[in-house]
Amino acid sequence: MSHILQTLRNNKPLVIGLVVAPLGLYSGMKIKEWRNERKVHDIKREVAATATQAQPALSSADEIENELQGLRGVRDTLIRKESTLDQELESIHIKLKRLDEQEASKPSK
Repeated sequence: MSHILQTLRNNKPLVIGLVVAPLGLYSGMKIKEWRNERKVHDIKREVAATATQAQPALSSADEIENELQGLRGVRDTLIRKESTLDQELESIHIKLKRLDEQEASKPSK
């Protein structure tokens, strides 16, 4: 036993290496795990930020779609009114033509 202790005392760099190497490996693995967890956390944060920024864009797209639907409704209403006005104008034109014909058929004094 004393021979083993003497050998260990004479080979201090070897003993230090045997103690430090596993600790170094362990701490290296822990640092790697921590970095991976940090990267995952950063990615999740970026995804959340992107989703938050994308939400107004989606709602503004919905608003645009709603406004477009409203404008289509207004356009349809204007087309119907235009059609009604065309019919009224045609009716007035026919009435004026009849009046002109009646005026022409009346005997002049």
